[in-house]
Amino acid sequence: MKNNILLSCVIAMCSVIAPAQNNSLKLGVRLGGGISVSKDMGKVLVPEDYYSNYEFKDKMQVIPSIGVYAHYHKAGSLFGADGGIVYYQKASKLHYADNMELNYDVTTRYSHLGVEGMFRFYPWRKGFSVSAGGRIAAVLNPKGLHYDSNQEDEKFAAYAYGSASETERIMREKLTGRPDVAVGGGLGYEFGHWLIDARYFYGVTSGIKTEINDFNWIDRNIHSHNIELSVSYLFDL
Repeated sequence: MKNNILLSCVIAMCSVIAPAQNNSLKLGVRLGGGISVSKDMGKVLVPEDYYSNYEFKDKMQVIPSIGVYAHYHKAGSLFGADGGIVYYQKASKLHYADNMELNYDVTTRYSHLGVEGMFRFYPWRKGFSVSAGGRIAAVLNPKGLHYDSNQEDEKFAAYAYGSASETERIMREKLTGRPDVAVGGGLGYEFGHWLIDARYFYGVTSGIKTEINDFNWIDRNIHSHNIELSVSYLFDL
């Protein structure tokens, strides 16, 4: 009798443990990075054709991305979802050069912390997925701007340019980072407890606000473009 009761308990325990091992809800920890660029910053600094013989170039920057989120996908289902907390950066470098050999770089690197939600479609019901969704985040360092220039060289003394450090201080005060609202999508592949994602995010809201100034800088929509590659480990819940 005791053996039958013990056997019944073992069977009952196995019946409880088995579904838990195939839990559809998991905790994901994501680590990744990518590239980011925000275009048209030059049109903020030089909004009209005041002069010619110069050019602006927008350059991509390397960025990190970290997230902790809930991942849901029922075995054999076509659909799933992710949702959680994410940290990421939006960054870009604007390079200016003209025929007088003056050049400068304006580098913006804004850190963001917020929430992210993505829906997933599994065409083969497992493994490969297509995701779409968005994220909204606060900016942690609204003065994350760096300025570097050769304006202090002797050949520009006649123009009485200020120092590069003073120009940077003014730019940090007048060109500030803003909260981010972005939409995006990508491709993912899940195997075992691992999930690899390649995604693109477009900043719907302007990433920079131009405060009132005396330098003819204007407020203009500056949209970010982020391409991110990440690896997640999924813990059973």
